[in-house]
Amino acid sequence: MRTIPETVFLWGGLVLIALILLASLVLLYFAYFRAGEIVKNLSNSPAVVARSKSLGWDPAGRFLFISCVGTLFIFSKKSLKSGDLNTKDYKCFPVGLRRRIEVISMLMLALCVIAIIGVIIGKYNGWLK
Repeated sequence: MRTIPETVFLWGGLVLIALILLASLVLLYFAYFRAGEIVKNLSNSPAVVARSKSLGWDPAGRFLFISCVGTLFIFSKKSLKSGDLNTKDYKCFPVGLRRRIEVISMLMLALCVIAIIGVIIGKYNGWLK
């Protein structure tokens, strides 16, 4: 029989996996059904133009595309300074869509960091072999 901390760790890991899958599905929704709008509004941004050239119908390519866009929005000051994101495109991008992509991308980033910390804690305590 498992101890209470092991059971809590197991359920926490299962919830974490479910949340990561849910966030991935939301990002894929944006990548499949809002990609045209994203590419149109960010047509002067070199990072988006480069990623959109290789945009196919496969989920991996779409996920990489929306992850690139999310990263540009999360780290917008650095992206604007380095020239990966066009200032005019960033200001004219629909605010609602930008906020949704930012929030889901930040959530995904936080969930991945929590997962890595959980694996380290699990290895340290001997719950993961």
